[in-house]
Amino acid sequence: MKLLLKINTFIQLPLSVSVILKQLAIQKKFIRTSLQPILKNAQDANDGSLDSSDFNKITGYYGLAVPAILGEAFCALHGKKMSDNERIASTAQGAMTGLFDDFFDKEHLSEESIEQLLHEEGRAGGRSNEMLFNQFYKMALRCVPEKNNMLQTLMEVYKAQQMSKKQAAKIISAKEIEEITYYKGAVSLLFYRTAFLPMPAAGEQKLIYQLGSLMQLANDIFDVYKDSQQRIKTMVTTADKINILRIMLEEKLLSCYTDAYALGKPSKNVKKFLSILSLGIFSRAFVCLDQLERNEKFSNGRFNIEAYSRKQLICDMERLSNIKRSAVYAMRWSSRF
Repeated sequence: MKLLLKINTFIQLPLSVSVILKQLAIQKKFIRTSLQPILKNAQDANDGSLDSSDFNKITGYYGLAVPAILGEAFCALHGKKMSDNERIASTAQGAMTGLFDDFFDKEHLSEESIEQLLHEEGRAGGRSNEMLFNQFYKMALRCVPEKNNMLQTLMEVYKAQQMSKKQAAKIISAKEIEEITYYKGAVSLLFYRTAFLPMPAAGEQKLIYQLGSLMQLANDIFDVYKDSQQRIKTMVTTADKINILRIMLEEKLLSCYTDAYALGKPSKNVKKFLSILSLGIFSRAFVCLDQLERNEKFSNGRFNIEAYSRKQLICDMERLSNIKRSAVYAMRWSSRF
């Protein structure tokens, strides 16, 4: 029985990879046909508030991964194909994300200015980055199934961003860091979920909250070098043993997997949903944790963020060896259920 299970897992894993690659290709084509005209206009009228990283986040990161990974996972759970409106809304939400983060981290806009941008009617005029954000914001609102739901969750994302400013303070407790981390990730994933039907029942909302919190931890694992340079305190930059983070992530992720199967959805839907998230996010985080933990041998067996170089802290997921390790982790998790 165990041998058959392992063989079945090896068969499913390449299929899961091919599904993700296919969905990424579909989303890249959608970006070329639907977003490039908008981005071209923004580039032509740019007043200097937009740079190459802003456009890269839209076309190669958030605008790509939010629909192609998270959106496809949501659809897989419900055994459906992504609709045109869902793709537009999800893409617009992804495109908003990097611009919104920059209002806090790079532009340092006032609370009043950001709140004006989040009014349903948006704010007239403004700098190029604000106008581009407003364009995607209105696009998302036009296409989401429940506009008020998106508005409410976006305000929660805004609240989480406000809370995260505390992570730059000289003194902040480990408990506060953990609470901010989990809340920020949870409300962000709930925000992305508002682009899709059917509306989530209570059990799915709870699961999304839990998965989102872990996705923020995974994000912080990959951003450890950037956060250390900016003196941002996260669960990773303040850690002194990486294995503690690994155990925490494993236990909470295992609980999420159990809760996913308890939703009452067809098991094939749940398995596909979890496989997409594992391959796209969590298995990669474990590979990065491996690299970070190996650094401890250079600092007397404890993790010391100040002791390592940029190369030691940045995990290159384009390396073939890391891709293989990620696939192995995904296989291990798939074989548990």
